[in-house]
This record gives sequence, C-alpha cells and structure tokens, in this order.
Amino acid sequence: MSTNINTGAELTWIAGSVVLSDNPPQQLKYWRKKFGVKQADLARKMDITPSVLSDYEKGRRPSPGVNFIKRYLVALYELAKSNGKAMEEMATSPVANVHINQP
Repeated sequence: MSTNINTGAELTWIAGSVVLSDNPPQQLKYWRKKFGVKQADLARKMDITPSVLSDYEKGRRPSPGVNFIKRYLVALYELAKSNGKAMEEMATSPVANVHINQP
C-alpha cells in the first residue's frame, strides 16, 4: 500500500465505515462517488470487470471480504489522487452510524 501514515489511518476509518455499516455495498458505492471515480475506471484499476464491481456495489454478490475491500479502497485512493482529490477532503465527515455492543 503506497500511502502515508495519515492516509493509511483515513483509509482504515473508511474501511471501518464500510465493514460496520448496515449496508456495506451502499457504502462502497458512496465512497466511490464521493471520490469522483467512475466505476469502469475503478474496475480497470482493480483488474476486474465493471459488472463484477457493480454486483458488489449493488449487493448482488456475497460480501467480497477484507482483501477486496482493501484493494477497492487503495485503488479508489490512487485514482482520486491522480484526479487531484485530497484524502483529507474526502474522509472528514462520518457516513455510518454504527453502534457496537460490548458485553
């Protein structure tokens, strides 16, 4: 992962918002749109087909797992950065309202 420490923490926060969300596919799509990245461009960067990416974002496929989410977010970050978007601008507002019940 070719990100600095601060960006790594922000990507971790975004990953948490996806994983802990009641609707992870919706969160994936939300972040892609917030970063201003086209689905076809992200799919190309991840070396998957746009239809596979679409299926994950629409919840038509089972959860892709942690490795996929990491690849998704790193590719998203790299594309957004190449488009001139700053991570700090993108990850400043929380989108997931998650409650974790502790025993």
